[in-house]
Amino acid sequence: DKWVGSSTNTGPKGVIKDWQRYKQLETERREEQEQEKLALMKKMSLTCQSAKDEENEKQQHEDVDDELRELLDDKILEEFKQMHMLQMME
Repeated sequence: DKWVGSSTNTGPKGVIKDWQRYKQLETERREEQEQEKLALMKKMSLTCQSAKDEENEKQQHEDVDDELRELLDDKILEEFKQMHMLQMME
């Protein structure tokens, strides 16, 4: 069984560089795993919303709906068109 691979950087400097590169890759791998864990924890965490929060959100939606209904009222649209036409004629 003869080894046919090639070997470079086998001196002390090469060994130190190889060890530093190994440590760098190990650190990068550890950081990547930590990021994956955090992403998974965030994905799996349950978000709780209180009844008061739900009520406030519902009220905000109702307020927005009321404003939209008011804006889409034909009378208001007509007034806006007339005002815009007057501005264009000036």
